[in-house]
Amino acid sequence: MESDGMLRHLAFFEELAKLDESDASWRSVSAGLVAMRLVDHWLAGEYCDVAVGSWAVSAVRGAIEEVSETTPVRRILTAIVDTMTSSSSVEFHTLCPRLIAYGQALEYDAKWSLATDVYQTVAQHADSHADADLVVTALIRLAVCHKNTGDLDAAARSYNEASVVALAAGDMIGVLNARLGDATIAMARGNMPKAESILEETLEKAQSAGFDDIRSRALTHRAFIAGTGGRYEQAIRYSYDALGLSNNQRDRDRTLANIATGFRYLGLMDVARDAYLVLAATAQEQYIRWMSELNLMELAAHQGMELDFDKYRRDLSTADFSPQLRITYLLHVGRGYSALGHADAGIPYLERAVQMASNYSLNQLMFEAEEALVEARRREARPSVRAVDEVDASIHVVIDAIHGMKETAGIS
Repeated sequence: MESDGMLRHLAFFEELAKLDESDASWRSVSAGLVAMRLVDHWLAGEYCDVAVGSWAVSAVRGAIEEVSETTPVRRILTAIVDTMTSSSSVEFHTLCPRLIAYGQALEYDAKWSLATDVYQTVAQHADSHADADLVVTALIRLAVCHKNTGDLDAAARSYNEASVVALAAGDMIGVLNARLGDATIAMARGNMPKAESILEETLEKAQSAGFDDIRSRALTHRAFIAGTGGRYEQAIRYSYDALGLSNNQRDRDRTLANIATGFRYLGLMDVARDAYLVLAATAQEQYIRWMSELNLMELAAHQGMELDFDKYRRDLSTADFSPQLRITYLLHVGRGYSALGHADAGIPYLERAVQMASNYSLNQLMFEAEEALVEARRREARPSVRAVDEVDASIHVVIDAIHGMKETAGIS
């Protein structure tokens, strides 16, 4: 059981190896590991190990007590242990919501490999018939984690599994969420026509069924595609409509990030900066906060604010990025140096970006990095984005909304 548990939870051991034992993160990951191994014992029917007052349970509770009381992980891990010790038999469906909550907490901290481990436990042991909704949720979150760590093939398989389970259960929301995932895979691979086709189909079905959250996410993805095609006002309108339909804060944060990007490409840099500052200060998810800082770094370069650019570059250089975010960082630093007139300094960053994007089959990022590398070698700075002379009245509504968000967040 010992070696088997290590194999199943290798991600936790690898994460611990990167941390110092005096670090609060080490205690949190260690507590998660021993809790997940206790789950293994429980699933194997080793009730003596999971009985109230047993040595194993006491050891796990002791590890959890070392985690800061201010973190949600401590409460979630405690609930996982409480659920097992209060059960007279293995009723895994009672544990699944707690495990999914743990996976989501890990995602918020950008610990995607750890979240992958947790979601796989749910997907492998939950009953796909009796608990289809839980399995579908776990598989979709598992796909997102695979995508964030650069494994698009594994992400596609997980989305497909989620679709099969949801369809068998008559869960249309699950089916449509899996289809949205398929669209994100197509987008990551640079196949925008395929992604657009999937999104059109999904929007029609979601609208007829009255699924506003699905419509919101589909519109957010359409906004991204519109933005990559240079249709920035359309991207902003899609995103703002999506913002009004969503009740999920994480989705709302991502949508605001898309709006900020749209304004950046319209040349309205001050509006874009305001939106990114709001996200960097208030977004729930570490991923969104990081992306906002990466974009603020790029904005600083294009506005000639070299000290700000260099501060973001240094602060983010040691961040525990996923491959996709690391490539984005390298791309932004390389292009930023070119914008500041230091193309030679940016070339090594862009070369690494091209290599990493190729290794992970992140084609859209690879295309961008290759183009930026050619420009840098020719000493060609990307032309500054000229602000549009006038925007539609619907866009002014969005600008006013962002100003309101900034004031509410207390950002000067």
